[in-house]
Amino acid sequence: INAEYMGLERRGDAADSAKPPTDGFNLYIMTLSVLAPYRRLGIGTILGQKILELAEKDPMVHEVMLHVQTSNDEALAFYKKLGFTVEGEVKAYYKRIEPPDAFKLVKVLERNQ
Repeated sequence: INAEYMGLERRGDAADSAKPPTDGFNLYIMTLSVLAPYRRLGIGTILGQKILELAEKDPMVHEVMLHVQTSNDEALAFYKKLGFTVEGEVKAYYKRIEPPDAFKLVKVLERNQ
């Protein structure tokens, strides 16, 4: 099991330059993975829900973001189940894997909707 979820960036920073600067942060999920033999046991869902629960408790976090490779249908379905929506596609996001494109997924926290 691997979960790295403490990537915080101030809203309006370079990675999110289309939005005007505001107070607060976006929480960026860098990786969240479960070893193949342990998939389909609900472990990933528990991890994802815990990340969202912790983000919801922090008043400075406005939304949770991540990138998913465009060919990764399983991950895309997983994050949609957690309430993420596709905000766009980033061409050539990945440097060493094919296809190199990624979807940007975002979940606006309920208190900010």
